[in-house]
Amino acid sequence: MKHLLIPIYIVLMFFQPSARAQDTWKASDYKPEPYRKVMVLARVTDAAARRQLEDYTVKFLNDKGIVAIAAYSNVKLTGVKTREAFLAIADSLNVDALLVYSVNGAEKRTVTTSTVSVGVGVGMYGGFAGASVPIAGGTKLVTQVKLSVYFYNRASTDEQWAQQLSGTIDGGTDKLAYSFAKTTVKAMLKDGLFVMKK
Repeated sequence: MKHLLIPIYIVLMFFQPSARAQDTWKASDYKPEPYRKVMVLARVTDAAARRQLEDYTVKFLNDKGIVAIAAYSNVKLTGVKTREAFLAIADSLNVDALLVYSVNGAEKRTVTTSTVSVGVGVGMYGGFAGASVPIAGGTKLVTQVKLSVYFYNRASTDEQWAQQLSGTIDGGTDKLAYSFAKTTVKAMLKDGLFVMKK
């Protein structure tokens, strides 16, 4: 049995989610409300990453019975200069709460990947010659990203909940956006930010 645990542990290490969340913070006087809609806004410069992060978060919230909309498809924020102007837009969309992702930093770095070798053999007339040939490994460039997530509602001008996220982009942004969104919604539900329908 002890010998079986080691391979299982090794397999689990490789399938850890790429996003890591630190502890969350919630305002001491926060009380959950039955929000009409939650708007999700990702303050990310890459348009595709913004859409992915907003869409995945909206999907996970909607799956839990919380009505949510993505900011990119509902609001053009370029003309919004004041809180009052934003509240007027929110009123027109029946939005009572806002979830904001904000990038704290992104750092490119080179990582070394493991080398995988495959044995290659040639046999002929009873003779055999073999060698190990590397098929993967080397170095690659990845981006380490840190995000802050803030939750606001109409009851206060300050954030009511916050979380720090970090993860690695290895190729496209889709997997990390999915992981960030899932981690965020799970933490929000765990911290009791919503009145859940029975």
